[in-house]
Amino acid sequence: MHRHKHNQKHCLYCHVVQLVSIGEPPPVKGWKRPLLLVAGLALTVCTVMALQFAWERAGASFFAAMSVLVMLLALLGVAISFRGCDLCVARFLGKTL
Repeated sequence: MHRHKHNQKHCLYCHVVQLVSIGEPPPVKGWKRPLLLVAGLALTVCTVMALQFAWERAGASFFAAMSVLVMLLALLGVAISFRGCDLCVARFLGKTL
């Protein structure tokens, strides 16, 4: 688990996560990191299958483009779950139950 050091203010993903998230970060919980990893992997698998479906169709270029954008967000979530700090994980996952 990656945590901030006393002399270091930001992790590698702090700036990117602030750009894609809105508002104050929710509280940091230990279960959010594995949940973000599982959700990111599941969403990545689903978008790969959606891209395979879109490439077989002639008029599905918009659907393929949207699938690529969603896949990029999912892969960012996987990367944050591995290397991001606890605050980035909480902020990127957002408010959950």
